[in-house]
Amino acid sequence: MTPFYFGTKQRRLFGAYTAARVAGSRRAVVICNPWGQEYLRSHRSMNRMAIQLASAGMHVLRFDYFGTGDSAGEMTDASIADWEEDTRTAIEELQATTDARKVHLIGMRLGGWIAARVAASQAANIDSLVLWDPVVSGARYANELMRSSLEQDFPQDLPTVRSPDAGGGFEIMGFPLHARLVDEIAAIDLAEPLGRVRSRTLIAVSKTEQSADWLVERCDAGALGSATVEVVDDEPCWIQQRNLGVGAVPTALIRRVVAWLQ
Repeated sequence: MTPFYFGTKQRRLFGAYTAARVAGSRRAVVICNPWGQEYLRSHRSMNRMAIQLASAGMHVLRFDYFGTGDSAGEMTDASIADWEEDTRTAIEELQATTDARKVHLIGMRLGGWIAARVAASQAANIDSLVLWDPVVSGARYANELMRSSLEQDFPQDLPTVRSPDAGGGFEIMGFPLHARLVDEIAAIDLAEPLGRVRSRTLIAVSKTEQSADWLVERCDAGALGSATVEVVDDEPCWIQQRNLGVGAVPTALIRRVVAWLQ
């Protein structure tokens, strides 16, 4: 894995590039991360996914959105719309690095919404799309964030209301979710961009994920475009295991995604 920075001077993004372990490969994958504590909990799994994809002959780029992780900027300046633009920048960077004409796009949780939006607007650059336990409803996602925060053992991690002078919104387990982001999250409806995606699409869902039945029903009804939904017998990696403090590594789901992309 090679860490590096890319993007513009005003919008410097941190990336982690894993080269394909097949000589001459031009197959490429961009991974869109979850947000907040879900990103921290799933970090091992995203790294494992990158290693498995590279072993299967694909170049992989993971990156931090502006205002998150090791990228420049403050979270209070971030927006989902801007993170979509960061994803487009990451796609261009990986294409330039590998000479890939198109890339596969993988998005987990909130990253799934971002990936779906980008795939719907950039069909010429997207080979296929994988959504891993994606956020399907903004209202449900907000409730999950609040509930997860309330279930923590440490009082300092409880959700708090941010003052209007600080941008409003909430502080959730140490991550500011300002008012503009709250509004953007509230508007999430996964069916909307999926109806416009023309790329081959897989929605991989952990067996205990609450949205599994909703996704299967919408898929059967044709409301998710041409997407295929598969429920995998594995645990969500973005939910904290109390004995470890991080999420499980869902090896079965990772293997399924890698096999689907081959």
